[in-house]
Amino acid sequence: MKKILFLSNTANFSKFNRPFMRWFKEQGWQVDYCSAGEEQVLNCDNQYSISIARSPFSLKNIKALKELKKLLQEQHYDILHCHTPMGGVIGRIAAKKLWKEHKIKVIYTAHGFHFYKGAPLLNWLLYYPMEKYLARFTDEIITINEEDYEIAKNKF
Repeated sequence: MKKILFLSNTANFSKFNRPFMRWFKEQGWQVDYCSAGEEQVLNCDNQYSISIARSPFSLKNIKALKELKKLLQEQHYDILHCHTPMGGVIGRIAAKKLWKEHKIKVIYTAHGFHFYKGAPLLNWLLYYPMEKYLARFTDEIITINEEDYEIAKNKF
């Protein structure tokens, strides 16, 4: 059986993924969800909680990275689908070794990059280089607006 893990910093975000999770279930996949675990996730086989925080400056994210690496190594997922900025960062870093060995496909859905036309310079200095680096370990980047699509297509 093929396995997919959806990842976001908040379980509330699973509501966005429900149609996709149902589709994978209908195709015979095991569908799991990983987040901070603050609420019950519907339409999944297993729900995992890690210490992921929304803030990129939270030390909890170091623990979350270790927890996610362990989960990925134990569960042998075919696909990791990351959502939310910290889900995207932690997920792709945790999956990096497995990705290099071609043991997992990594998808990141960007629901709006923090760097955009008119964004503060600090956003460009912090988030753009990180996203450019992490794009190397990502099989697919899904964007939801034209500006992000053009940046992803032309820069990553």
